[in-house]
Amino acid sequence: MPGESLTHVAVDDVVQPFQIDRADVRGRLVRLGPALDSVLSGHGYPDAVASLLGELLVVAVATAGAFKFQGMLSLQTSSDGAVPLMIAEYRAAPAEDGPIAPGRLRGYARYDATLVAAALRDGDPKQSAMERLVGKGSLAFTVEPSPGAERYQGITALEGPTIVESVHAYFRQSDQLDAAIRVDVGRVARISNGTGSNSVWRAGGVLIQRMPSRDYPERDDEEWRRVLALVGSSGRLELLDPKVTARDMLRDLFPEDDVRAYQPIQVEARCRCSRERVDMVLRSFPASEIADMVVDGEVTVTCEFCNSHYRFAPIELNL
Repeated sequence: MPGESLTHVAVDDVVQPFQIDRADVRGRLVRLGPALDSVLSGHGYPDAVASLLGELLVVAVATAGAFKFQGMLSLQTSSDGAVPLMIAEYRAAPAEDGPIAPGRLRGYARYDATLVAAALRDGDPKQSAMERLVGKGSLAFTVEPSPGAERYQGITALEGPTIVESVHAYFRQSDQLDAAIRVDVGRVARISNGTGSNSVWRAGGVLIQRMPSRDYPERDDEEWRRVLALVGSSGRLELLDPKVTARDMLRDLFPEDDVRAYQPIQVEARCRCSRERVDMVLRSFPASEIADMVVDGEVTVTCEFCNSHYRFAPIELNL
């Protein structure tokens, strides 16, 4: 595969940028395993909720490269359903960390367990999980580049049976992104050293982006449609298969193309919270409000993203 420089590429938690010169297409293949499972399993989400958040997380990782920045891309749904809020954040490694430092992923879903169970039990069986659980609302793309650069936000309506459909609507209304994305999320069986089998969350995604037309726009249209068809025809289990490397998958997806594979990027689940950050936030509140937070002799703050607990004695907060 042209452009290869590495002899070994990790199967899991990796973003593989690529380019198909013949079709004037660039893309990112995303494979998420332990990082995704860590984010989704840490909250005990119902499977339907975890799958929706997983889809949003893959979209965040895949689309971050399309915006060409070193900073954070955040996707947030706000809606009127049983899952009124989901947030997926992907933070590219700072330049000083080096070109192959891992990207950092975190996500969170707010849901009402009673409403989720009722929607899945009594909802219209013709509707998708997103239509039943998320409802009507919006999807916001927020790009926070490196310090000194301008913050950007775009918003589109939540529509269609999947989050990906809403993302495609955003692509269509954007002057900067002529792109398409395919995402699959699911549980995959895992054998644990002969002690039995269980399942873990995995996900895969392919984003393709059309490069500016050159000399033959009609031919470019044909090539774009051809690549779209190839991405759409890939099997769900292929993208989730833990035994297939990203570069082998690119060969399977585009068997007749010379795919240029670039330096892959590892992805890790890492929250941005810390005791120091929480301390700073608490100190921004009036002393009377902090005093109201004291329970059993301490102030306890729990991070919504990673479930970490931070406990402070009143004297630490100057109470």
